[in-house]
Amino acid sequence: MVVGFVSFESAEHLKSAVEELEGKSFGNKSLKVADVIPRSFERKVKSGMAASVSNASNEVEDGVPNDEGSALDDSTSKVKSARDAVTPLAHMPYSDQLEHKKNSVVQMLKKLTRNARKACPNGVSLPEWVLKSKERGGLPCELEGIIESPVVHGYRNKCEFSVGYSQQGKPTVGFMLGNFREGVTAVEEPVDCPNVSKIACKYASILQEFLQHSSLPIWNRFKNTGFWRQLTVREGRSAGKVADENFEANISEVMLIVQVCSVGIEDAQITSEFERLAQAFAAGAAANSPPLPLTAFVVQDHQGISNVAPTDAPLRSIPFLKTENSLGPETANNVVEARIHDCISNLRFSISPTAFFQVNTLAAEKLYSLAGEWAGLGPDTLLFDICCGTGTIGLTLAHRVGMVIGIEMNASAVQDAYKNAEINGIKNCRFICSKAEDVIGSLLKEYLNVSEKQGQLSSVLESSEKETLSCEEKDSCTTNAHNDGESSCQGPENHSSENDGKELQNQLQECSTATDGNSLVQQFKNVVAIVDPPRMGLHPTVVKALRTHARLRRLVYISCNPESLVANAIELCTPSPEKVEKGKKDNRGWRNMSSAGLARHRAKSMPMSEPFQPVKAMAVDLFPHTPHCEMVMLLER
Repeated sequence: MVVGFVSFESAEHLKSAVEELEGKSFGNKSLKVADVIPRSFERKVKSGMAASVSNASNEVEDGVPNDEGSALDDSTSKVKSARDAVTPLAHMPYSDQLEHKKNSVVQMLKKLTRNARKACPNGVSLPEWVLKSKERGGLPCELEGIIESPVVHGYRNKCEFSVGYSQQGKPTVGFMLGNFREGVTAVEEPVDCPNVSKIACKYASILQEFLQHSSLPIWNRFKNTGFWRQLTVREGRSAGKVADENFEANISEVMLIVQVCSVGIEDAQITSEFERLAQAFAAGAAANSPPLPLTAFVVQDHQGISNVAPTDAPLRSIPFLKTENSLGPETANNVVEARIHDCISNLRFSISPTAFFQVNTLAAEKLYSLAGEWAGLGPDTLLFDICCGTGTIGLTLAHRVGMVIGIEMNASAVQDAYKNAEINGIKNCRFICSKAEDVIGSLLKEYLNVSEKQGQLSSVLESSEKETLSCEEKDSCTTNAHNDGESSCQGPENHSSENDGKELQNQLQECSTATDGNSLVQQFKNVVAIVDPPRMGLHPTVVKALRTHARLRRLVYISCNPESLVANAIELCTPSPEKVEKGKKDNRGWRNMSSAGLARHRAKSMPMSEPFQPVKAMAVDLFPHTPHCEMVMLLER
């Protein structure tokens, strides 16, 4: 598509030009005229707002343009407040919200059926679930409804507040009113957002007040310069049943993570500001009635353009004084370990600053319970927990299976997973720190190929992918209390291609062999995978590995993004072609395809294998007042 931009001196000139140009033919194409939505930094602010922004911005030291926090007009966004931006369904009764989400899920599931029809290879019969979809109104499987959240207000245990300027140019800690790509940078306070707790709002207010007098600049999203960027408030809740109205009374621990960019600023000045901020947080927490919990204060140094920092961005724990009324460290010089705790299904979980943990704890209990129920677990089950995070799913289900294998790429999350297993006395879990696509193939071979002898593991280690696994803690294997005599890796395992291959092979054999010398694989008759991937879904290599291992008969897919679930399900559930098509790597047209379109192409190159079929689906509302919900789908073959 060729795009041109034209400016006119007056509205009259614009009007006449549009009448002349609209629909005009050029060869076999027609010209389409559209209005350009101006970015806030390119647009002159209306006179009244310009005056107020200008006056406020005179005090800003980092040279933020006057229109950095300019008001949004109707051409840019209809959002008028943080409440509208963050919780667009808050104006609806909760029952209507659930119905709205259920209807959205229905449309997404119908999209799966339509794309599966298109993806089915020529000469291959449509799968039975597609043929029967007409009886279900186009659905690939039965949608059993939507599970509501036990708590509707203040349910988020993690809130990420942007640091920026309000529409009036005031330094503000809260939520952006729109997307930066639309030129929207105004930040408004979160006071009216029903999904945010009062505790999180209070800490945002404390930081906002501090910034009014800080000597360091606020991050400028246009120039990519500045210091203060983001505040994350993570809350830990104690165990016990609570009602919606007193849910916040169970918040017993709070971790504060302030994201900054230290480029060009002296360490002495930074240290001084952090000390002042720590005092402000402690004093603000103590002054509240009742006092706010304050467990840890962490600083994250991130120099990227987006506030989304990599998991290995430097972290620094900051000590804070314990005042008479505060709920914090026992001594002034004590730096609390940077972690908090939360409870799911009567288990206690330790959470580090960057580790993933479901933001709605009580609704997550329902989600994991449903996944375990559909997985068909038992003492002879080997459970793969893929994208396991801090191990919440595998650990909550460990008492129902023989062994859990968790895979997670976030190293701190894997450390947390082992710590969580230790805290709760769970010893039949093994966690591996790696990208799932790098190790899932060798893990499935290790545990699912019953006929292979242990000596053949060397061929796995020496494969073209050079996949290796190592146990790097002081005790590489510990006796499994749940299965007498078995061995189970009890330390974080890192995927590496540089370790000594012979030593790794011995470790892998040791960790995979029972005391009688027989393969652990023979002790598991039922193999199940539960996947809970990030928003982009499963990597194609992971999908291929799950699809091509025949021993894996049941797969529970938990998705926070139904779009990616549809794409992955197309590859998992479409029949294999009689002749595999090799994709063209230089096909630039793929760049413009939808995720479902890409999935259809990948399905055509899937090796011969038995496809899964959708059995049933359920929506779970983890995010009241927003359009989002989790979806669980059971796939079997």
